[in-house]
Amino acid sequence: MEPNSQTPPGPHAIGQSLVEYVRLNRQNAGILLSGLSILLLAVAVFLALKAFRTPDTGPPDKPLTADPLQDPDKPELPKLAPKNPAQGDYTVGWIGALMGCLVALAAGAWLMVTPGPAKDTAQRSEARQLLLAVGGLLGALLIVLGVAYFYLWSESLTKWLDTSETRELRWVLIPLMMVILGAGIVFLAIQPARAEERNNATVRRLVYGSNFALTILLLLVVLVVSNILIAIRVPNKLDATATGFYEFSEPTTRLLSNMKEPVTAYAVLPEEASRDISDMRQLLMAFQDASLGKFRVKFLSETTNRTDLNTLRAKYPQLDLTLSQRTVAGAILLTAGEDEKRHAVIPDTEFAAVQGNKQVFQGEARMFRELVILADTDTKPVVYFTQSNGEFSISATDEAPDDRKATRLKAYLEKNYLDVRPLTFARENPTVPTDAAVVVIVEPQTPISPEVAAAIRKYIAERKGKLLVLAGIVPGPGNAGVMKTGLEDMLKELNVLLGNRFVYNFPVDRESRPLQTIAGFTEASAKARNEVALSIAKAVRSLPMRLPREVATTTANPAFQAMPLLASLGVTWVEDDRIPDAKLVETIRQITRDQKYAFSRDLTDGNRSLAVLVSEKTTPVAAVYGNASFVSDVVGKQGSPDSAPITFDLIGVTIDWLRGRPSIAASGIEAKKYSEYQFPQPSTVDTTRLVWLPLGLTFLVVVGFGMGVWIVRRK
Repeated sequence: MEPNSQTPPGPHAIGQSLVEYVRLNRQNAGILLSGLSILLLAVAVFLALKAFRTPDTGPPDKPLTADPLQDPDKPELPKLAPKNPAQGDYTVGWIGALMGCLVALAAGAWLMVTPGPAKDTAQRSEARQLLLAVGGLLGALLIVLGVAYFYLWSESLTKWLDTSETRELRWVLIPLMMVILGAGIVFLAIQPARAEERNNATVRRLVYGSNFALTILLLLVVLVVSNILIAIRVPNKLDATATGFYEFSEPTTRLLSNMKEPVTAYAVLPEEASRDISDMRQLLMAFQDASLGKFRVKFLSETTNRTDLNTLRAKYPQLDLTLSQRTVAGAILLTAGEDEKRHAVIPDTEFAAVQGNKQVFQGEARMFRELVILADTDTKPVVYFTQSNGEFSISATDEAPDDRKATRLKAYLEKNYLDVRPLTFARENPTVPTDAAVVVIVEPQTPISPEVAAAIRKYIAERKGKLLVLAGIVPGPGNAGVMKTGLEDMLKELNVLLGNRFVYNFPVDRESRPLQTIAGFTEASAKARNEVALSIAKAVRSLPMRLPREVATTTANPAFQAMPLLASLGVTWVEDDRIPDAKLVETIRQITRDQKYAFSRDLTDGNRSLAVLVSEKTTPVAAVYGNASFVSDVVGKQGSPDSAPITFDLIGVTIDWLRGRPSIAASGIEAKKYSEYQFPQPSTVDTTRLVWLPLGLTFLVVVGFGMGVWIVRRK
């Protein structure tokens, strides 16, 4: 061997053994690289098959049941092939493996095909350049793959930071280790080539460029890791207000940290810079930051997100109802669970209030109230519809006419995450099921037995149960009088008096119908700011009731407080017996002609109570309506397929009220008070810091620079 063939020992001799192996065993090195290319090709083929394979979903766990509201004659739409959720991961993998295969194959083929230089120095130079090229390309490819997977799996990083789930950590560490391993391969590939950096300009540029790229890469890795560690340990929000305007109370913090299922907030807010809208946005972002990933916010615009907003309007009728109000500029839709069936809608007008003469922001308390209900995921609230006495049927297979069925109301309530079940009482020892959240009785056709009434009374008194009665009115035998429901005595104990006469509407114009009484919310319910009245009255001012009965209040039992909810708006009169349809027009003419006859019919201009709410102190107990026709399938079919009638919303809100959604005052969260900054009087302002502090800092800077220049010049 030539004397100059030996590389002198020193720092540039790193990797010299590998260089000598490639130089002296050219064919073997080519075979090894070819074997590496075959291995990478096998990996690429395996990942490509994974990427393009359609996942097998298998047979459904449960047989599909027909939707009672869907047209049975409508042909079933073809099902789309399921999408592979990991297709992107596999695609990046097989493309990267294929590119690595090409690099190794090209290097191996070049070693095996080309004879190589004759001189030892040229052979070493060639081997160093080959190692730099192969190692640099493979290392750079591994770095690129690591960055790609870091982007694809960035959601795992967010989940790990927000929820501290350790199982998500591996999807963060794998891309990081790929980047570090790739950087290590590039670094090792550079070392043998450094022996050539003084003699070969091309190698020198590659070495210096690679070192520079590695330095930048390591700096980025350090910055990313340090920011992640800081994000875990240091909070990224600072409330600099003197009153702690953006701080949460302890109940809110505890609720957000203990939520079992994710909650998504769809914020449909106007694009303006008002203080209350800005505070709503800030509140939602603060909820998201404090929830450990369980509360997510999505802002929607009426202009740019019109398609998504229309989809939400169709899926959640309450949102469409709220946004249609003239007094509402925006709203927040809260959905819970992966299926997003449980939901609540909060108008923007409910985030602000007036206390005294000042405006306050009660957004935290309002959000807390809804999240308390949505976070309760243990069981669905069970609502029982009694079916023992000819009440409205909730069975889709029942052959009853549409005016005696409430299947569409059942579907509406189930869409609002309620478990609606039929309740048929036993003849002996009837009882209300223990899981009943609310018991609903809709216009029974036969009187309810005293035993069943006693069971319901016991359910209310001992188990603090909730009762919703849609009494309606059924003629007595031979169309004489009004049939007793069997609930009169029990309701009287709750300070509710069921009327025993038919209420007719006196037509005052062409639009009036004798059998259709118009009901509006009472002044008492508005003054009490009752949630049922507030929720519906903002959308409509009146509701139609077909041939209702009076539902009055009394104060016989001081333990309960009964409040009229709905009252007639038009001119009405009452009859002891139902008037045959053929005689109805003649009766109206007789009332018009004969004042004495009209007086005997108790002709009244409005204020005839048609619905009552009952509470025990502040706890809801019962709701009684003097009509049931507005929840029948006849009314349900009048609306569009995507929206429910307003009367269904009325029943849904009533059930929510009976279930006891916590009020804002009951949450114990104080409203945030807006305060205005007042400039102090000039005579009270201390200007010492405004003058001397900047001068002192300037002096220190000048002296510091001067000392630095003097020290450098002395050296």
